[in-house]
Amino acid sequence: MSTEKVRKTSALTEFFTKTSDEDRRAFYMGVIDKANASQREVVQKAEAIKAARVAVQDS
Repeated sequence: MSTEKVRKTSALTEFFTKTSDEDRRAFYMGVIDKANASQREVVQKAEAIKAARVAVQDS
């Protein structure tokens, strides 16, 4: 009997072990850019809601 365990590697594990530092950095920057864009969109929507509430109160 073998004591070795059969393990499946996850896609994330393969990414970290087989991708160059440059490619990982580019991937991270893409993720960060998307997160920043999403956050800017949320802030813009919140500002629009706030402005609409102020306009309703002033009228």
